[in-house]
Amino acid sequence: MSVFFRFLSAVALLACSLLAAPGTAETVRSGQLLDEVHFLIPAGPGGGWDGTARGIGEALRRSGLVEKVSYENLSGGGGGRAIARLIETANRQQNTLLISSTPIVVRSLQGIFPQSFRDLRVIGSVIADYTAVLVRADSPHQDFNSLAASYKRDPRSVKIAGGSVRGSTDHFVVAKAM
Repeated sequence: MSVFFRFLSAVALLACSLLAAPGTAETVRSGQLLDEVHFLIPAGPGGGWDGTARGIGEALRRSGLVEKVSYENLSGGGGGRAIARLIETANRQQNTLLISSTPIVVRSLQGIFPQSFRDLRVIGSVIADYTAVLVRADSPHQDFNSLAASYKRDPRSVKIAGGSVRGSTDHFVVAKAM
């Protein structure tokens, strides 16, 4: 069994033990199989949240903790649409896990959607957002201080690109660093 699979199995066990369904924690502790876990993924298929949900779901299924795993991709509103669905249908979603990461917290704090990540219970952390500052090999900047100094002298002289939507993690990192 690979280290990654063991890690996902441990996370899956944590997730199952903390699901809000009545008796779920007792079921997991007793070693009984859960009928189903449903993943609500706040993005389209193929991205990081989708891959994380499907990896954890596969670990749950392969470890024998869950008989059936289902997935629902619900993109829109920077994750807000999925949070709203989970909050509005909480009584019917007792076996549902929402996959999330930093951008949902950031968008919630920015007031982009009316619901808050605070209205949900965090049961585990399996995603970390790392940021790297890269320059071309032939760049005149050999370290971050040189890059920051150029930016402070003339912000338009430094081209900055990131992989997230406006106002998300990449933007905060650049704003803080520069």
